[in-house]
Amino acid sequence: MRSLPLLLFALLLMATSFSAYSDSISPDSTSRDKTSPDLPLRLCTLDHWPPFVDRSALKGGWAVQVVDEALQLAAIPFQRSYVPWARAVELTQGGRCDAITELYHDPQREHWVHFSDRYGALSMTLFAHAEREIHFSQLADLSKYRIGMLRGANISPEFHRTPNLQLVPLNSVQQGVKLTYHQRIDGFITGEKAIRFAMYQLQPQLPDITTRLKPVKPVIHQNELFVGFNKIRAENREWRQRFNQALKMLISSGRYQQILEEQHLVNR
Repeated sequence: MRSLPLLLFALLLMATSFSAYSDSISPDSTSRDKTSPDLPLRLCTLDHWPPFVDRSALKGGWAVQVVDEALQLAAIPFQRSYVPWARAVELTQGGRCDAITELYHDPQREHWVHFSDRYGALSMTLFAHAEREIHFSQLADLSKYRIGMLRGANISPEFHRTPNLQLVPLNSVQQGVKLTYHQRIDGFITGEKAIRFAMYQLQPQLPDITTRLKPVKPVIHQNELFVGFNKIRAENREWRQRFNQALKMLISSGRYQQILEEQHLVNR
């Protein structure tokens, strides 16, 4: 089975010759008809959402790399615009972008997009120091602990309705991870992938951090990530099918797991 990743890599190299990529297009500036079949697939991507979308990171971040490799494998030509969330919705609903690449499922959104298969999950997870014994079966059990969270973050509706939680607002994921490591707070809640990436970044300063911090079960909340193809463009139905098939190949070949490791979202 070791030949599968090599075969997949060769297919990706071949597919890139059919795929156009740009991060500098302006959906407002195109003069051609917004449903013209000669246009590439125009993607709206969140402008900054590390480690998932980060133009300064390897391959643009984890979500960008997964979507890019699936599109390349499917030989779908594409362009990308990095825009704020509200603008991404507006452009996709209006047909100036053909798809949003970081979309949570919501039944209301089915009125204007076809959802791809799930390409990722964002688990809102509590991390604690290995020496701390934190147990909970319901969110109210966490009221005895001082828990850090990003200022203004949305964990889950149920979490924010839970009374008497001792929440400590923080400014960054790294700050939450360091405070948990030094046991200045009891735990820190945000997306698990973001925490694991911060742990990787902090390893030069704190070499044992990946063994000193641990996730506390159960997961607080889980969101799933999809590409949302709008219902305006005729080619989108076929492109969604081809994207889904390519995504299955990434997963079955082991390439998907390799991307997680390359992006340092799996601590070893």
